[in-house]
Amino acid sequence: MRQYYEVRNQLRQNPSQPLSLLDSVAISTELAAQQNLFKRERKQGLHQVGRTEVAKLEVQSVNLDNSDPKAGKVPTVQVDLCFDVSDVDVVDADGKSVVSPDRPDTGWIQFLVSNYEWTSDPGGGWRVASSQDIERKPCEAS
Repeated sequence: MRQYYEVRNQLRQNPSQPLSLLDSVAISTELAAQQNLFKRERKQGLHQVGRTEVAKLEVQSVNLDNSDPKAGKVPTVQVDLCFDVSDVDVVDADGKSVVSPDRPDTGWIQFLVSNYEWTSDPGGGWRVASSQDIERKPCEAS
């Protein structure tokens, strides 16, 4: 998960970085969603200043069933993650912030991290397959 956020930080801070960097950390609907987000932000001339940090990470479940990879039945880990954006700003081409002053410093996202390459790469084939915001008590900023 930390590598996922590292890649996202790189792409948001430096819009000249290739979106293909996402291929190493995301797959499936998450890959498409992140590609669309970055394309939209780049078209609008937006970029990030500062780094999103992982404040807290909790593994909720692990399922190593690899019985039908073609149907999406692959090893999957559910992770709840609290991110910290207290040092992050998103600015337009003129350097003006587009972040709401009411934005919270932290938030929770639930990720499904899957390995579609389990047979050939059980340790290195893990990618974020999906994510969704979840309501939880705010965590402390890192």
